[in-house]
This record gives sequence, structure tokens and C-alpha cells, in this order.
Amino acid sequence: MLTGAIGAIRIGPRGGITGLDLPALLIQAKALGYDETLLARLLPFAERGMVVGAAKQQTET
Repeated sequence: MLTGAIGAIRIGPRGGITGLDLPALLIQAKALGYDETLLARLLPFAERGMVVGAAKQQTET
């Protein structure tokens, strides 16, 4: 689901990933017929992983 939701990624002023637009993703999940309750629990973990991974990648380059 996240690969098709590039517009739901929040980008900071310096171009780094700051998080996900969780309400927008839950609206999209509902429209696609996904389990919103499950995604509401899982998406914060995905968000944290994306932010940490992006920050790590920026410090390595």
C-alpha cells in the first residue's frame, strides 16, 4: 500500500522524510477495502522505520 501512496509521505524543509500522512493513508485504505483497524496499528511502525531508514541513509551519503 505504501508504494502506491508516494503523496502521503511528508517531506521536511531540507528534503528528508519526516513521516506519513496517516489520516490520508487510512482514507485510502478504506477506499481500497483494507482493514483500517489493522493498518491504524501497523502504519506507525512503518512510519518509524521509514523515518529512521531515511535518516540513516542521509548520514551515510
